[in-house]
Amino acid sequence: MFEICTGDPLECREDCLVIGLQQVPKKFDGLLEKLDNRFDGELTELVKSGDLSAHAGSLSVIHTLGKLPVKRLLFIGLGNPKEIRKEHLKRMFGKAVKHILKMRWATAAVFLDTFCAGTINGEEAAQLLGEAAPMAAYQFAGYKRQPNIPEVQLEKVAVYIRAAGKKPEPVENVTNVHSRVAGKAETQLENADHVSGPGRPENVEHVSTNGKAGAQPIQNANPHWGAAGKAEGRLRNAEQASAAGKTEGRLGNAEHVNTAGKAEIRAANADHAGAGGKAGGQPVKNANLQTGTYRNTGLPGEPAGTALHRGFVYGKAVNTARTLANTPVNIWTPARLAEYAASLAEKYAFELEILERTDLEKLGMGACLAAAGKAKEPQNMIVLKYAGKQEWHNVLALVGTGAMSFGCTSGANVGMAGAAAVLGAMEVIGEQKPARNVVAVIPVAGNRITGTATNGQDNMRTETAVITSMNGKTIEMRDTGAAGLLMLADAVTYAKQYGASQIVDVVTLTADVIPALGRDKTGAVANCDAFFERVLESAKEAGEFIWRLPVTEEDKDSVRSSKIADLNGSPNRDGRVIRDGAFIGEFVEDTPWAHLEMSGTAITGKETDLGPAGATGVMVRTLALLAEKMAEQD
Repeated sequence: MFEICTGDPLECREDCLVIGLQQVPKKFDGLLEKLDNRFDGELTELVKSGDLSAHAGSLSVIHTLGKLPVKRLLFIGLGNPKEIRKEHLKRMFGKAVKHILKMRWATAAVFLDTFCAGTINGEEAAQLLGEAAPMAAYQFAGYKRQPNIPEVQLEKVAVYIRAAGKKPEPVENVTNVHSRVAGKAETQLENADHVSGPGRPENVEHVSTNGKAGAQPIQNANPHWGAAGKAEGRLRNAEQASAAGKTEGRLGNAEHVNTAGKAEIRAANADHAGAGGKAGGQPVKNANLQTGTYRNTGLPGEPAGTALHRGFVYGKAVNTARTLANTPVNIWTPARLAEYAASLAEKYAFELEILERTDLEKLGMGACLAAAGKAKEPQNMIVLKYAGKQEWHNVLALVGTGAMSFGCTSGANVGMAGAAAVLGAMEVIGEQKPARNVVAVIPVAGNRITGTATNGQDNMRTETAVITSMNGKTIEMRDTGAAGLLMLADAVTYAKQYGASQIVDVVTLTADVIPALGRDKTGAVANCDAFFERVLESAKEAGEFIWRLPVTEEDKDSVRSSKIADLNGSPNRDGRVIRDGAFIGEFVEDTPWAHLEMSGTAITGKETDLGPAGATGVMVRTLALLAEKMAEQD
């Protein structure tokens, strides 16, 4: 659990005290002079010898041997303060959290003032810590039996801050650690093994401070936050869809839906989708970790406490999206995803609508219906409506597809990433409550369009089919991998019926974006420069790189090239990301819109300081920040 403290960090009694070291030509003075004095100047000597380093990314542990109440000092090198950026600092916090978990230390303290470097102030550093901690602690353990090893939780994180909201001193005045160690070894810990702990966070309710070391904690916020707990899913009695269109799923001990450590889904008689398409019945309980409301205490450290809580909300929501995309498709079925959405609606008082197949037929959503093919699981479309203002106008629509296909990246359902990102963003919006109307539209289908292989190759194609979409446009379709594209066409049309003034869709339609942009950039297509700039601004603040691709008149002509229908849904593979964007643009029409293709960024094959290999939860923060920024600016 977090505690905001404004006392003397050197008097804390935790298992370790985390300290940031800036690479500046000074001795241990200023904030750390007292610390060096307690060690009779030996810390300065360790820096000179290279045993204690301020090099960016270095990690060093010094045992206090009774010189301080705290047992160990964990130093994180920050490098040159002029070069420190928010994403850099967040990674450093993540590295510290991973090491603490690896060493199985039960308590830790953070001297947050020592991380106020460059242009980053105490409040900003607190938010970065709150965001990095759950992301770094996350692990999706899957369904392996867990060894009989006693679980050790990180039970307490005391955050010491004296300068909340204050800008750091100019670099020339910074008094921190001496770093003239040219030619000498600098201790570094590379590729710190992620060790998941058994954190079980429940309903974080507030951050409070009292100006002392024993401050009021964030309730039950064990920093194995988000889905860091071990997923030990055991699926039992999954009765999914009755002929009456009602889902009566019973999920016993479903710890595999590990959006929040150890979340046990208990869905009993979840009649969430009746013939009328409205939500009713008992929604899922404890389907994800939620944080409650922040209690405004007005005490010292309040700005840092607020920022810490906000960061935690963002980090936890990223973990929610990660778990949704990491969970196998036979567990996160369309019906269960609807149950999960019902739990969000109950928690945050969202208006919920779930359209089942009969509802889609009545509305003429031929494109969405065609996407399901011969799926065993009944498809649906989930709509969550958040009314941030009294009048329902100027609506931001977030659209994310959930194509639950078995033909996806091993270990993660990449087709689920769009829906996961939107649900994660709605979790943040429910917590932060921006003064902005937002509607989330999430079409979900169980498989790809049915087809047969040609020439013995892997590419699957159907005989030519013509599909009529919700807005009346007909689509010539041959590509069996285009389920997500079809679902998206009807989804953006339905978002417009909810009064969408701006639309952002997040999808994983094609891996063709990877050769063009790599795995660290999300491709983008947009029809409005001003709106795209707002999306880009939010992405930059979130540290999620997006790159806009051009759509020419030739691209638009290509998707209108069918001789038998209004649109050609599969003209060719050249410029696939751009052509997909041009296709969806035909349904968006004049509404300001951005299309984000994240097939390259939704899944990672390597561990980072902020999480393990697998689903990344990308675009959760960008979408949530966009809603908050538009609330502030409009």
